[in-house]
Parts: sequence; structure tokens; C-alpha cells
Amino acid sequence: MPGPAPELELVARLTVTISEPIEVGAVDAGYLRVIPITGGTVEGPLVVGEVLALGADWNLRVREGRELVSARYLIRTDDGVVLSVTNEGVLSVSGTSVTGVTRPRIEAPHGRYAWLNDAVLTGTLAPVVENGVIRGVALEFWQAAGTPGLAVPPRSAGG
Repeated sequence: MPGPAPELELVARLTVTISEPIEVGAVDAGYLRVIPITGGTVEGPLVVGEVLALGADWNLRVREGRELVSARYLIRTDDGVVLSVTNEGVLSVSGTSVTGVTRPRIEAPHGRYAWLNDAVLTGTLAPVVENGVIRGVALEFWQAAGTPGLAVPPRSAGG
């Protein structure tokens, strides 16, 4: 018999800024463009910091209305720890509506954030639009919590 369904616990909300995409063009799998990441903010109950201006999203339009996200970037926490993020997922585009579901993976050094190495994460993604132009993305990272054996941050970590 299966165990109880996991509950979701918010890890952080990110606002990631981007610059103009680099158009690679048509490839066997679809249309590829690389979107440079220029920075951003990280605010949450478990991780707080900044997105560093280093990284990109290898965005692949596989067909009209569907894009694959494959982003790599770094977060520097407010206490100076650098976390490596790989975030992959699917975007559904319908008219002006864009919804995204991702599966972030965070690599952390030993110490306060090491629990992230084993965390089971899921995420959401939505574009940040200013004056009709996409300037970035808003992300939420959620952890499956409340299930024995899943990673949880130490409550004494303050966050």
C-alpha cells in the first residue's frame, strides 16, 4: 500500500533577469535559443540570496505551444554560500498565457544547505513582462515534505 502523499513546502521564490536570446536556430529536435541569465533575487523561508549573472537557459521550442527549459545558474545565499542550480521543465504557451512546470536540482556544499542535495523539488515558471517584452522569469521552488526519508532543512538553520 502506498504511503501518504507528500505535502509541498516553499523553499524560495526567484525573480531571474535575462538578456536578449542568442538564436541558434533550427536543430533536429526543434528550434534552439540560448537565453543569458543576468541576475536576480531569491526570497524564501529556506533560501535567501541573489541569482548571479552567470548562466543561461537552453530553450528548445519542440512545437508550437511547447518549449523545453534547461537552465544552469548560480545562487549566492545571503550568508555567502554558492549553490549550483539545474532547472529543467516544460512551458506551455497558449496565446498570451504561459505556464511552466520545472524540476529544479540544487547542488550545495557541505554545511547549512547540504540538505538541498537530497531534496525532492518541483517548481513553477512564469514570464516577467514589461511593456510587452519578456525581461525575466518568476520561479517558485517547492520541496516534497512531510514524508519520512525526504530531505528537510535543519530547523535551527534559521530561514
